[in-house]
Amino acid sequence: MRRRKEFLARFGERLDIPREALPGGFGLSLSGQNELTVRGCRRILSYGSECIRLSLGRTALSVTGERLLCTVFEAGNVTVEGRICAIAFEEEEKKRV
Repeated sequence: MRRRKEFLARFGERLDIPREALPGGFGLSLSGQNELTVRGCRRILSYGSECIRLSLGRTALSVTGERLLCTVFEAGNVTVEGRICAIAFEEEEKKRV
């Protein structure tokens, strides 16, 4: 698994492909305290006006704040607007079969 990640990282660098375009890659853009754009999002895990959790593969991103609203969700891009107070990463729990 580690070799695959290293290969994808080198492959992306050589072809000048953004990391978020590769499997398992993501990117964040924060505009002030009121807008966050996430690239490479797989799905919305939970949605509320005070907390929105997003799946980024094996990592989850938690956005907390006030009056949060998901204004864009398409092609792996998510835009969250509102008063953003905190952004936190957490490892997603492995599903047991």
